[in-house]
Amino acid sequence: MRKFQYRLVVLSSILIMGCQQKTKQTESLTTETSINVSANTSDSLTIDLVELQKTAKLKNTIIVTVNEDPVYHARKRYNAIPFPQLLETHSKIKQLQIDKYQIVFECEDGYKPMMPLRKILSAKSFLAVSDLDAPKGESWSKIIKDGREMKAAPFYLIYQGVSPKDTDFKWPYNLIKVHLVPSVENVSLLLPKGDTTATTGFELFNKNCISCHAINKIGGSMGPELNYPKSVTEYWDQNQLKKFIQNPASFRNGVKMPKLANLNEKKIESIVYYLNYMANHKLQN
Repeated sequence: MRKFQYRLVVLSSILIMGCQQKTKQTESLTTETSINVSANTSDSLTIDLVELQKTAKLKNTIIVTVNEDPVYHARKRYNAIPFPQLLETHSKIKQLQIDKYQIVFECEDGYKPMMPLRKILSAKSFLAVSDLDAPKGESWSKIIKDGREMKAAPFYLIYQGVSPKDTDFKWPYNLIKVHLVPSVENVSLLLPKGDTTATTGFELFNKNCISCHAINKIGGSMGPELNYPKSVTEYWDQNQLKKFIQNPASFRNGVKMPKLANLNEKKIESIVYYLNYMANHKLQN
């Protein structure tokens, strides 16, 4: 009798263990399947443009003419895809509260300009996939900026009916990815609280600097991070910092940072004031 009971217990244990293993395998398989499905459906906040091109999902283009191209400084023609259509097809934009999101453009060289999502949807925007005016046998014309040759490929965001002088609209080239980011998780984290002077500096920084420089890991990576783990104001003489912002080329040969003609001495002082403010509001480890 005891032997029978013992065998019954052992058999039950084997069955239970087998069921548990099978359940774990099923759970693992379900999770893996879920991840794979998620990666291939249109429910993402990030669009990998290079991957879309590899999988032949950027073929249905139209010809778009830009009368005043701010990058090439000429009238240009492109093969392009309407950008709102791209967002609707390859992201979950239809599920979002548009006014609460920013769009971040990630370029291959680390440049990361951003705009309110509502702003870009208000304009006729297009993703250019090739340059119809490029030399024979090439997909893109060369970009010459400040005496340096720049790369337009693989993609370039363009507009119709937008003035090249309107700096609220970004024209990123060398574009590889697009991110839809909640404002509360992005620029609003850098917005000063209760300091109007710092707020003015933030607005100037957000418009002129954040595409290349990050603060607390938010922003571009073309230039150095300016606040974490140390603020630039902690290791650079601030009078020299102001002069550098005013004319970077007078400090460094071949510097990538351009001279921003729209920043006068007062505006630069506001930006440095903001950097000092953020030095006391660093990212916490």
